[in-house]
Amino acid sequence: MIDAVIRWCLNNVFLMTLIVVGLCIGGYVALRKVHVDAIPDIGEKQVIVFADWEGRSPQDVDDQVTYPLTIALTGTPGVKTIRSMSGFGFSMVFVIFKDEVDYYWARARVLERMNVAQERLPQGVVPVLGPDATALGQIYWYTVEGEGFDLAELRSIQDWYIRYQLNSVEGVSEVASVGGYVKQYQIDLHPDKLRAHRVSLMDVYNAVVKSNIDVGAKVIEKNGVEFFIRGVGFIKSTGDLENVVVREAEGVPIYLKNVASVTLGPDFRRGALDKGGVEAVGGVVTMRYGENPLEVMERVKEKLKDIEKGLRDKQLVDGRVSKVRIVPFYDRTDIVHETIDTLKDALSEEALVAGLVIFVFLLHLRSTACVLVTLPLSVALCFICMWLFGVDSNIMSLAGLAIAIGDVADMGIIMTENIYRRVAEARPGKSHFDNVYEGAKEVAGAILTAVSNTIVSFLPVFFLTDQEGKLFKPLAFTKTFAIGASVVLAITVVPFLCYLLFRPTPWKRRIVHGVAGGIGLLATLATHAALMLGWEHSHYSGWPTAIAVGVIVYLAVVRMTKERFLPLEENVVSRQISRAYVPTLRWILDHKKTFMVFPCLILFAGLTIWLGVGTTLFPVEFAANFFRP
Repeated sequence: MIDAVIRWCLNNVFLMTLIVVGLCIGGYVALRKVHVDAIPDIGEKQVIVFADWEGRSPQDVDDQVTYPLTIALTGTPGVKTIRSMSGFGFSMVFVIFKDEVDYYWARARVLERMNVAQERLPQGVVPVLGPDATALGQIYWYTVEGEGFDLAELRSIQDWYIRYQLNSVEGVSEVASVGGYVKQYQIDLHPDKLRAHRVSLMDVYNAVVKSNIDVGAKVIEKNGVEFFIRGVGFIKSTGDLENVVVREAEGVPIYLKNVASVTLGPDFRRGALDKGGVEAVGGVVTMRYGENPLEVMERVKEKLKDIEKGLRDKQLVDGRVSKVRIVPFYDRTDIVHETIDTLKDALSEEALVAGLVIFVFLLHLRSTACVLVTLPLSVALCFICMWLFGVDSNIMSLAGLAIAIGDVADMGIIMTENIYRRVAEARPGKSHFDNVYEGAKEVAGAILTAVSNTIVSFLPVFFLTDQEGKLFKPLAFTKTFAIGASVVLAITVVPFLCYLLFRPTPWKRRIVHGVAGGIGLLATLATHAALMLGWEHSHYSGWPTAIAVGVIVYLAVVRMTKERFLPLEENVVSRQISRAYVPTLRWILDHKKTFMVFPCLILFAGLTIWLGVGTTLFPVEFAANFFRP
């Protein structure tokens, strides 16, 4: 089977070229589609039910709100456990579902149960669902700042302008306001005046409630036109409240201002937002469950640019104009980009080290190129599998990919080195196809067996559950994908590349320099485009670096066309290694018992460090005590 695959790859050069190009395009698309975050979300699937009962003690809330809600939600399909919390004036119930339950299906079941629980709750208590977000949903924090604006003004701008605009962004579940003062109308009653006018607290309460309402009636038709009749009663200022009629005594109205003082003031609060020792107003953007954090953050930033254009400004006493600004102080984009850059650095360093090692040991650039091509292709194939299996890109999954890069390079090195040896030691009359095919066939089975053992060793990780499974499964998935991709590439792409690059090139000097110059020019343009894409806001032109890369590629191509295939015995590096290795191996094989002392000592030292001296030397101590007179 493996031999047939290798033969097909060597016989179908055009189709293999299309497959490699398609793999690159598919990897790029998958890289853009895979959800990217900094750390894996190991939180449980929970639905939060929140209920307000203002002014009530925690004990009353627990007895009359939390307990009935918890009882009603018990027995919901797929529920693992239910936790609750009661505070002053509010209740929170956390419904934890099993991992295999769909999140939005769970919210629908909780909503059904809440309708049943509504009948058992006190009048006026309406439970609501919390945002459809997880514990890692907070992706963006910002402050609303402006010189000359007090905390109440900034909080009003946040609550009535910024928050509503950000809520409309696709992928945002909720925008919560933090800090500042919530402006409200405050009525301070005077007990003496209440007694003098014989007004009770309920009279004042009912009068205020009834006054803050618009009343609608029917219409009056006049001259063929309908006029709507309505009474405007919504309160717009403290004066409107002061003129509310509480009651009348002998035809004389008693206004609210006769028994109380009406002012604008801050709402009662139990927390604040501090920035550099100064109190501030801010907001928290929460991402919806299942969204791509990187894409949502980009949408939020674009929306903030539009919002800032319409923010208020104020002229200060000194004549300067101060404008409200939105200042971020937590942006997960930076962490995500750092995580991705870590993988880029690891891959780049691995490619350089692998290329250097191959070149030093084989002194052959074409062999180096055959191995290095497998690194980006294995990453592309790994991301395609991550996209298909729904594995997010985070620090754990990328760590598994970075760990597997060494194995990916090893598979390519083994295949390339064996094909190189076959081509270098080719017998007269044997075709180039047969040399490459036999070299690939000789080690393909061994590569498959070796990698299969590595993949099987990771199977226990896939059986982890709960937080441990969510934390370590991405690493196991990506490492398995990358190692599996290395086998596929080593059996298919590496022989194909060796077949193309190891072919003798009896080109004329003019053709060689023309081809090398064209490839160098393409490398220069590609490098400059990549630099400009990464340094959009830099003043560096990028041409010196791009030209240097082009020259290096040009020289490398020229060098490749002139390389000879030398047997490993004629290679300087291989000869030096063999000069030290062969005598050492011969001594070990001639003195097996003496050599086994070293592994035993290493094993004993390791057990002593792990278990302690008292455990490993216990037999000696026991024997000494036994024979003691």
